[in-house]
Amino acid sequence: MEGLQLGDHVCALVDGVDDGFEVIAQTVAVGFAAGDRVMVFTESVPPAQVLARLESCGILPGREGRAGQLEVLSAREAYLPAGRFEPDRLMESLLDHVERATLDDYPGLRLVGDMAWALSDPAGIEQLAAYEAQVNHLYMDGQALGVCVYDRHAFDGALLQQVTCAHPATRATAAAPGWAPLLRIRRTSDPYGLRLTGEADYSSGQAVAATVEALVDQHPDPATPIHVDLAGLRFADAATAALLTRLALRAPSGVDLIGYHGPVARVLDCLGITALPAVHLSRATGTELEA
Repeated sequence: MEGLQLGDHVCALVDGVDDGFEVIAQTVAVGFAAGDRVMVFTESVPPAQVLARLESCGILPGREGRAGQLEVLSAREAYLPAGRFEPDRLMESLLDHVERATLDDYPGLRLVGDMAWALSDPAGIEQLAAYEAQVNHLYMDGQALGVCVYDRHAFDGALLQQVTCAHPATRATAAAPGWAPLLRIRRTSDPYGLRLTGEADYSSGQAVAATVEALVDQHPDPATPIHVDLAGLRFADAATAALLTRLALRAPSGVDLIGYHGPVARVLDCLGITALPAVHLSRATGTELEA
């Protein structure tokens, strides 16, 4: 968890309850060290027991951080407040938590959710994968970080595939030291647009697709192009290129593709995206940009 930054949204695949608690403990410890507010939504272990285990690990809210810096809540109450899964209602609640952390002068908010509540098959659960994609809107502004904990032995494989594709990054139990998210997605404000860093492929396809839709829908000035910074993108597959095409065609003033290079440049060039009238280019050449 040390490799995470505000703005990341990670699917953490774990092997059982103890492994899931380890992810929670790491997230809390790193969040405290960063000075962030931390919220834990727990299902497999009762909130009081989570606090007791964190204390036994030497992670003490009263000693290590500010009073109120850590909040441990029932995941079922957070995700199913009316007895059913309602993504829009949950998004509003999470946005309120982010705003409250900002008003309380925290650098950001770290959220870690034990997703075992979904195993009870509550009403509305068919919207889970779509919600995991849409919630990227919450994180891409860099004010919050989300870790969603899924026990890979308890969840259906088809559902796991859907939810992992809805996250920009997936972390398995056997992740190597120094692990970092495969893809980072950040919204930029001046100029308005998007910055992609890392590698974009099938494993993050739904996350990128939801972000692209949000960029157009939330554009504050449709008379200006949407700026897409690809300088930090090492790889993009054909599906990602198609999403950038979709963005260019939907945006009223097109898009500015900045700093694309290497394998990303080859994919975009081969698929003809760089020849679209709605696409304006600044291609990276070595350490310089070629307009």
